Amino acid sequence: MGKRSLWTDRQFYEEREKRKRLNPAWRGVGCLLIVALGVGAYFFSGWFLSSGLVYIPPELMRPSFATFLPDGAFLQIIISLIFMAFCYTILSMFYAIMFPKKLGETDAPPPKQRVRRKKR
Repeated sequence: MGKRSLWTDRQFYEEREKRKRLNPAWRGVGCLLIVALGVGAYFFSGWFLSSGLVYIPPELMRPSFATFLPDGAFLQIIISLIFMAFCYTILSMFYAIMFPKKLGETDAPPPKQRVRRKKR
């Protein structure tokens, strides 16, 4: 067993941390994606409400607790939040399928399954 120096240890840990680090450009892509999803969801909810595909009672269009908002604005915000959550879920599933998690050196291997013998 050889003697390890502090310099080689430090170099090893720096390389390991460098591999783990995320490129800062992906943070910008994530911020733009959130803004784009929000704007798209707001326009989709406006189209959905004005298309008349689903009957919406007037009590939902003009709620009594939100008299300061124009007609349908509260419902448009709620529908856009639901649409954003739905789109984010679909994007997350596609991302998980396209880029599965890879085990690193500090992760435990998956547990081995035991083969059970059939009893007669």
